[in-house]
Parts: sequence; structure tokens; C-alpha cells
Amino acid sequence: MIYLNSGINPQTLRGTRTGVYVGACVSEVEEGLAMDISKVSGYALTGCSRSMFANRISYTFDLQGPSYAMDTACSSSFLALQQAVLGLRTGQCDMAVVGGVNICLRPVSALQFHKLNMLSVDGKCKFLDSEANGYVRSETCSVIFLQKKSEAKRIYATIIHAKTNTDGYKEQGITYPSWKSQSALMKSTLREAGIKPTDVNFVEAHGTGTGAGDPTESQAIFDVFCQDRKEPLLIGGVKSNLGHSEPASGLCSIAKMLITFENKCIPANLHFKNPNPNIPALVSGAVKPVIENTPFTDGVVAVNSFGFGGVNVHVLLKPHQKELNQESFKIVETIPRLILISGRTEESVNHIFDFIEQNPKKVTRDLLALLYDISQTTESSGMNYRGYLLAKNNEETAAPFPREVARVTEKRPIWYIFSGMLCFNIKTTRE
Repeated sequence: MIYLNSGINPQTLRGTRTGVYVGACVSEVEEGLAMDISKVSGYALTGCSRSMFANRISYTFDLQGPSYAMDTACSSSFLALQQAVLGLRTGQCDMAVVGGVNICLRPVSALQFHKLNMLSVDGKCKFLDSEANGYVRSETCSVIFLQKKSEAKRIYATIIHAKTNTDGYKEQGITYPSWKSQSALMKSTLREAGIKPTDVNFVEAHGTGTGAGDPTESQAIFDVFCQDRKEPLLIGGVKSNLGHSEPASGLCSIAKMLITFENKCIPANLHFKNPNPNIPALVSGAVKPVIENTPFTDGVVAVNSFGFGGVNVHVLLKPHQKELNQESFKIVETIPRLILISGRTEESVNHIFDFIEQNPKKVTRDLLALLYDISQTTESSGMNYRGYLLAKNNEETAAPFPREVARVTEKRPIWYIFSGMLCFNIKTTRE
């Protein structure tokens, strides 16, 4: 789906220097497939081994750039993102697939986190709240596609910079966060990107809702972004909405920001009632949690992701601004327009047709160009259902548009048709 959303048919990427970077921790599927001696076949390793999380994608789509998985606990997918950005900038790859996955199958894993006093007993992540008592584990499989801006057909956001560091030794223990390390990382990321702290309009925090995590991160954010700031700094935490998907959580934050940029609205945090008294910046009003859906226009956004082993990652984003005029929505001129769509099922093709019919004010020339680019490659990529829609003028939305969807079961032969009339015309012309 990431390819389709970017206007790229997967078949066109075969043999390209596209990197695959995946963040993942414990492979909980392994216990179900590889631990029962009576069922050992050897093939389970090709699915349970974390290296295969990335390598299988490269194998399936014949992507020949860097391909590896990494584990830095909760910051895994964000480190994958940082490594992908580095790979693009240093020429190791031309495009990159970045993924994060977390599936909760083993009760013992949850018990381990519970014994570390990290989990909320009431199943709610109350980020920044006075009653914050941990997080709730959740599942995620999230994937994004990175391209150089000059080559991208569709852009949701631009990554200004991404950087990582590690806490090192801490007297409190390896799982305890360090506000000094977090602060140092944010400052160096801003400095290298040439961004002033006051240019950042919103911070999407790691925000686990734990007794140690929230005060520590808030102190670092205050130290970096709130000096010389006239207005309160807006702060959010997607874990209050989705729970904590651990190694995949960083990409959940990215997804939230892309939705924010697309809809020009910051989704509200949940479960916030009273400010945590252990966070001075919150009590003083220097930082302000977003507890209502809040308009977002433009500006730089900072996103945090921290691993409980001490690996921190910080990313700076900005929305892609493109002005649309009336010509952008003028998809039909004097005659109807033929729109070609391909999909994996008949329902998927009709879903796109339904969207075009029901949302004429959202259908632009650029969108139709993306759909065309996806559909023009006839070689099979699993999208064996193809259809067409004959679009009338945008304003004529009452009448249904003619459409047809058919399944292509085999490669169609090429036919050369020579009509008698054509031959007659050619002969007449020569005479």
C-alpha cells in the first residue's frame, strides 16, 4: 500500500537500490513456531529470525539496497528511520522502506514489563496527568516509504534531520531515562539542521505515562524549547490514543504527524485531567498538552523516541505545502475523462471509484496521475483486477459514472487489426 500511496507500482522497483530498514524487538511468533521440537522443520527460522523481517521484503520485491533489522527497544523503528535517512544522504540507497512491528503474543512479556512497574493497571496511558501510572501495550505494523524530495511524486512531509545518541552509564540503572542525554540530542539535532528552538511549534513526545519517563522527558523539552518562548509549547503523545507499541511506536508518532499535516489539525491527547505536579514546566504553563483537537497551520515539528536501554532518537519534520488552485481540480475538459485503476480485489478498485465519485472536491489532476502511474504496468504485482471509469465534468455529481471492473487472469496477447477501410485509405493516398 505504501507504494500505491506514493504513486509507484512495486514492479518498477525490482532491481533498484531501495533499502529496507525495520525496527523490531523480541520475535514473539518464534515461541509458537520454533519452540515445539515435534514441529521443527527448519523453515521457521526464515520467518522468525528478525533479520528476515527486512530481508523477506527485499527478497519479495527484489530490492537491492541495504536490508537489516535493528533492536533498540522502544526506539527501534525510529532508529530504522534515522538509518534510512543517513543511507539516503550518503548514497547507500536511492529510496527506503522503513518499518516497525510489534505483536503481543506471549503473556510472559507483559508480565516482565509489569514487574518493572511500567504498565498501567487500568489499561490507560495518562501522559502528563497526575494519575499517570504507566502505559498499556499495543500492536502495530507500520511502514513508510522515503524518497528524495526531487524524485517523489507525492509528499506528505519532509524530514529535516534525524539523529541518535545513547545515555551511557546512569546511577539509577540502565532502564532509567536521562534528561541530560535527551536534551543534548535535541540541541545537537536543531543545531545541525539550522533550526531555532522557537521555530518548533509542536513536540510529539515519547510520552509513556510512566513515573520516571514523563518528568524526565518534560524537563529535557523545557530545557531545549521553552527558553525565550513567549507562548506555551504545545506537546502531544500518541500513546495516550493508541497505547505503546514498543519497537514500532516511533512510526506511530510519524503517522500521527502526517495525519496532522494532511488535515491541518492536531489530534487531542486522551486521559488528561490534572497536570502532574512532578513536572514544573507543566504546572507553570510553559508546556501545554493538546487536550482538544487543535488547528495546525505550518511550522517545524519535533518528535521523540526513546529506548529503555538508553538509545534516544530525535526527528525534525515539516509539512509539505502545495497551493492548489481551480486548475488543479479541473480534471475534465470538454469531453469525459478515462480513469484507469488496478487493485488486488474487485472491491479495492470499486472503493477508489467510489471515492472519486463521492469526493469531487478532493480529486485533483495530481491524484489521477498517481493512479495512472500505478496502473500502467501490466506485469502482475498481485493487482489482477483492473477497471475504468468515465468521469464527466466535476460539477455533474448526481448521475452515476459509467464504470467496469474485470479480472486479468493471464497476460493478454497483442492483436494487430488492419481494417479494410484503413487499407483503402492508404491505397488511395498513394495513388
